[in-house]
Amino acid sequence: MKTDRFNLNRMSLLFRRYFTERLHTELIYWGIMIIVFMFIRNQMVAIGGLIFVAGAFYAARFSREIHSPTNGCAYFMIPATQLEKWIVAILMTSLYYFLMMILTYILGNLLGTCLNNMLASIDFLSSDLGFFHPSTLQWKLFGEMELTRGTFNGVNMGERISFLSLFFRIFLLIQSVYLLGGVYFRRNQAFTTFFTTNIIQLLLLILFIVELRLIIGETSVHFYNFTTEDALQLKNVFQNILRVFFYLLPPFFWVTGYFRLTEKQV
Repeated sequence: MKTDRFNLNRMSLLFRRYFTERLHTELIYWGIMIIVFMFIRNQMVAIGGLIFVAGAFYAARFSREIHSPTNGCAYFMIPATQLEKWIVAILMTSLYYFLMMILTYILGNLLGTCLNNMLASIDFLSSDLGFFHPSTLQWKLFGEMELTRGTFNGVNMGERISFLSLFFRIFLLIQSVYLLGGVYFRRNQAFTTFFTTNIIQLLLLILFIVELRLIIGETSVHFYNFTTEDALQLKNVFQNILRVFFYLLPPFFWVTGYFRLTEKQV
């Protein structure tokens, strides 16, 4: 059986293999997530933390079988190309996981609100103990937030963005980093990736501060000449940098992870 060409049928078999082997675990996992969302419901900080932290562990451990002497041999003997395997890994850890998180949020929010209102209708729990209070069904995850605040010379510098869009951008970046770490590191993939990325971020921050002081200097900036047009231009520059950061880094990490996976086969 030749596997030198890209084949969608083989990719569908890879998806089937994944759910056949881990269906029971997946059902338990997403059932737990529904229960967790029942408690946190519309607490956006908790929702964001849950999506990012749980997603990072999921991505880091997705390819753990390639580091096992026995499971690794079975994985590399699967009649599919490394590209097909890697695309499946990307889709599972990014698109599939995020969509399942949204689905479990919807179910958890519905069940949590209904259960809360049912318990709030009991006088002993609502009035005497004060544990539960009636609440309306809200969908804050599908709402908007103000990404930046403040005005400059009467011009509003704020920008509104949906929580879902912001979470998805950050989620893709985190997943790509931890998916690469899961392929690169043999043991404790999530913690090793977390430690490594924080060291790299610290070094980049120090380098940025040093370069900024060398380029700008300590006394060369006169903020009394800083006009509204300058402020808007500076805002656009930072927005463009963030767009490049969020849109280009995930593909870079995915490509790097693919070449690392091909090296593991050799």
